[in-house]
Amino acid sequence: MSVAHNPFYHRGPIREASHFYDRQHETDQIANLVRASQSVSIVGPRRIGKTSLLYHLQHEEVRAAHGLLPPEHVFISIGTEGMGQASPPQVCALFLDGLREALRESSINVGWEEGAGPADYRLLDSAIKAVSRQGTKVAFFIDEFELLAANQNLDPTFFSGLRGLATRCAVSYILVSQRPLISLVYADDSVLSSPFFNIFATVPLGLFDEPTARGMVLAFLDRAEATLPQPALSAIADLAGPHPFFVQVAAYHAWDLARSTEEWDERATTLLSDLFYEEAQQHYLYCWYNLNEAERYALASLAVAPHDPGARQALHQLQQQCLIIPSDSGYCYVSSALRRFVRSQRVTNLLQAEPFVIDLRRRMATVADEPLKLTKTQFKVLAHLAQRPGQVVTNRELEESVWQDEYVEDPERLKAAIKYLRRALGLWARCIVNERGVGYALRVKRQ
Repeated sequence: MSVAHNPFYHRGPIREASHFYDRQHETDQIANLVRASQSVSIVGPRRIGKTSLLYHLQHEEVRAAHGLLPPEHVFISIGTEGMGQASPPQVCALFLDGLREALRESSINVGWEEGAGPADYRLLDSAIKAVSRQGTKVAFFIDEFELLAANQNLDPTFFSGLRGLATRCAVSYILVSQRPLISLVYADDSVLSSPFFNIFATVPLGLFDEPTARGMVLAFLDRAEATLPQPALSAIADLAGPHPFFVQVAAYHAWDLARSTEEWDERATTLLSDLFYEEAQQHYLYCWYNLNEAERYALASLAVAPHDPGARQALHQLQQQCLIIPSDSGYCYVSSALRRFVRSQRVTNLLQAEPFVIDLRRRMATVADEPLKLTKTQFKVLAHLAQRPGQVVTNRELEESVWQDEYVEDPERLKAAIKYLRRALGLWARCIVNERGVGYALRVKRQ
């Protein structure tokens, strides 16, 4: 490699226009809506790039490309940190202060100075009207809108006032949230009655497609006049999938590893997997704890969930959260690292003994995400072994568990069940290991 600087360094929102990649469709869509004073709701899961897109839209070169420069257009960024318990006057002051700063070099006087006294909706309305009379369109960019939406001090009257600004003046709001506005959990459900929430066009932000994800890695490498070996590129794609943030994380570690090793081998791939997983695990935990029981169950039993009509809503939500993507057989995990995480979680009515997943509720089993065709007896044997993977289960315990009758000294009955179970497992038959004279164990052997 010709340079020492790692081009994959972003962990927080991307502020530099030169490091923002793709999202051209969403950029054009939002810019066109804002030019028409249409309010926009940008919706997507955590770490998908919503805040980065918000910054990108406000860069001068981006605004210039879409005809959104002053004095015809003014963009105002509203920070919601600490606004979870703010009063309506405090929020109005936040809007007024942002407006004053944006117009500092113009001749427009908003009629309010920070510290001059309490702000209220009347002052905000007056300031917006003064700006509008000059032919200037105002766009308020509000990140993490959930904080305002959950504020118990902001009632329907407050939000209706914001809509009034959009109706009477050339004002638009560009909001960012993890969930659609209508599904946010408001402290006061009556807030939903405000017409404010009916004026938004929704722009969902999701995963890249695979060519775009790969293109981002290659583009940043090309900018740094560097390369990564093909096995490293393949490992990045496998670990991160088409998730833009995780592609950056995986590529960051791959870059460092490639610089410290003479040749990319299996050991380097394993080390990259462990480094990436250590960092990604916290994000996966956040996602996992924010899923409901049905969504966790569907995610862990993904190979069979598409065949369950009751799982459709859960699968839809998982796809919206960028955890799964459609495949020829239904759905698959967005990445191998996410699959690894899910397999380590405890889920009611599921036994996970990688690569086996035993669905006790549906009475179905999969191996390496492929459904198994098992008889009732074969299923019981496999399920009991999967409860203690790697450990020997005695013949007597298996007999009593499977047939649930008094112990019968008939080794042929259990031997026959094991024989046919191994036949059903195909290439994975060797995972059923016999400890002669003692019992059987489920021990995974990589194929």
